[in-house]
Amino acid sequence: MKLFFRILSVLFCLILSLMSAGCKHKTPDPGDEIICYSITYEPDSLDPQIADDASARLIVMNIFEGLVRLDDKEQPIPGAASKWTISDDGLIYTFHLRDDARWSNGEQVTADDFAFGISRTIAPETNSKGADDLFSIKNAEAVHLGKMSLSSLGVYANGQLLIIELAYPDPDFLTALTSPGAMPCNKSYFTASGGQYGRDADKIISNGPFYIRRSGWSHEEYIYLRQNSEYSGEHKPVPAGVNISIASPPDNVCQAIRDGSIDCYMLPGAELDQAKKNHLNLTSFGETVWGISFNTTNEILQHEEIRHALLAALDKNQILRQVPDGCRVVNDIIPDSVRYNGFSYRSHAPSGLCIPFSETAKDELKKAMAKLKIDSLPKLTILCTDDEATQGIVNSIIEKWNDLTGSYINKNPVSSSELNNAVQSGEYRVVIAPLVADGNSPVNTLELFSTGSVYNSAKLSDEKYDSIVEDIHTLPENEAMVKIIEAEQYLNDKGVFYPLYAENRYYASSENVTGIIFHPFEAGIDFAGATKLTNS
Repeated sequence: MKLFFRILSVLFCLILSLMSAGCKHKTPDPGDEIICYSITYEPDSLDPQIADDASARLIVMNIFEGLVRLDDKEQPIPGAASKWTISDDGLIYTFHLRDDARWSNGEQVTADDFAFGISRTIAPETNSKGADDLFSIKNAEAVHLGKMSLSSLGVYANGQLLIIELAYPDPDFLTALTSPGAMPCNKSYFTASGGQYGRDADKIISNGPFYIRRSGWSHEEYIYLRQNSEYSGEHKPVPAGVNISIASPPDNVCQAIRDGSIDCYMLPGAELDQAKKNHLNLTSFGETVWGISFNTTNEILQHEEIRHALLAALDKNQILRQVPDGCRVVNDIIPDSVRYNGFSYRSHAPSGLCIPFSETAKDELKKAMAKLKIDSLPKLTILCTDDEATQGIVNSIIEKWNDLTGSYINKNPVSSSELNNAVQSGEYRVVIAPLVADGNSPVNTLELFSTGSVYNSAKLSDEKYDSIVEDIHTLPENEAMVKIIEAEQYLNDKGVFYPLYAENRYYASSENVTGIIFHPFEAGIDFAGATKLTNS
């Protein structure tokens, strides 16, 4: 009987112990968590050498790793190269690759892979838009223009040693090596892909913290990134993966983060106060210029004399008495924070180029209408975001244009996502739109107005302007700078875009998510160090 009670006592204690353990709060493992993000359109290709849009770059920078990476202060740190040296004259860079660097298929990452990747970017037949990021490499520009053979490029591979010779010292060269065009490319795998490299999950291998499983890319729906078990770098991925959905921007970013459909996203300025009230994590990353764009496909608004007269009627001191929180009035299309060849672009370029206010705007409009033999303008509606500050600005513009034209101007306030969709579809006549450049170079802003650009808020199709922008990529630095200034002046003079104010740009993330690195100017998001804690 005593034995029976002893056994019963042990069983009772065991049950209590198990119940106690079950009631304890279990700390979730960040390595079990999935980060959720969203992009507005699917990349045409994840081939780094031809990746030319923000969506492609974002994914490329997480599934590939360059010789160096950028930390949260935008400083170069070891990537596929464990160390490097720079010659005293700043022209010779010698990179030592990690011996344990592997592709996601288990093959070793070699210096030849980087030499082949860089060569593909520079080769004229690749037609890579990222080639100019690497023009400081010896003979790179001449090779890209077809003036010299690819064998003359200053890139040399020897086992796990990569030597890059520059044409001139470039203080930003290490940063340039984090661009997609500087990513490695496995030549045998690329060749075996039969021209489809990077166009599907089974046509790409990765050397970065994440990779895409064969079932991880459903076109027009999602791209799922998962930990790359072959990755051996210093900064191993924390989360199990990143689920990237392909969808329209959320109507309310703060709400989407709160309900868990996304964990981070670019934050519209109108939601800044809401984000602070919701205790979201905020990261500032530069400026976006907002301004007036006319749809130049309209039969009347396509004429620069009409656009010029409408803009000359605006006195910024009156229409911009109040700007959205965190914004400042500007007179230039390219923001102050943009850099070119290691220095501030604005410090070397003229400022205040936009069309000035004129007391004779009404006479100017009459002459323009007489020249076109029209008695009235088309009915104008200003498309804008639905925040209070922007609508106040639009009301002031409407007041000026009502007086100028003698007709009634309407406004159409919509959500940020609706405005984005309207700009892409061209369903507007006048819009207050942002210039969302995908890089910290004046060229990135200017290319927004090139023919066929998705974010061409003016729907400009101008061969002369396209030619100016194309010249920038082919000319030496000093001559290219002249062309950049010419292109910005062209947009101003033609009334293509009228800058109003610059907005500080933010990314918002859940208060439970930390460790994400947001690089400025659409340069990418590094999810490798993301930590996501839940209450489960």
